[in-house]
Amino acid sequence: MSSEELSEVPLKLATRLLHPKPAIIVISSDSSGRINGMTAAWITPIARSPPTVGFSIAPQRYTYELIKESKEFTLNVVDADRVNQVHLLGTVSGRNRDKLKESGLTLIASKNVKPPRIKEALAALECKIKNELEIGDRIFIIAEVVAAYARKGLFTEVYDPEKARILMHLGGANYTTITNQLIKPKEK
Repeated sequence: MSSEELSEVPLKLATRLLHPKPAIIVISSDSSGRINGMTAAWITPIARSPPTVGFSIAPQRYTYELIKESKEFTLNVVDADRVNQVHLLGTVSGRNRDKLKESGLTLIASKNVKPPRIKEALAALECKIKNELEIGDRIFIIAEVVAAYARKGLFTEVYDPEKARILMHLGGANYTTITNQLIKPKEK
């Protein structure tokens, strides 16, 4: 690592210094059963007990309207082979278009929430909203995970990096994936 001084980054790009982050597909639905999906990378664990996650969303998003109405959603972790679907779901509004159908992804029923999960996902979390906070130009949704699933052979206590090529968002239309190497600190 170089001993050079850090260069200042424009504040409008400051959050990208915290990337890459998994490009997660959020699936929501309204009371009539209309389903929508959107890509989100600003997702974080909050607590282990009960398992709680949070994510940031712009209040004008169609997905936010559906989540606000239903109070539940699913989070779907996908692999790098899904980059085109993830980008479509993250750049096109589902308000007037069935972008999930266009994506070709397969939806399957969830067990504890109405919004479905994605069959092709590496992992999925079924979530119910506990709270939301308005912060700047975003709404931060806090939700309890009521069920979690992982593809067989990819996850025990952590993902197997040789098998799970999780799609990571770098910012804008830029993506990457995790290394296939497990890196651990040296034991003392």
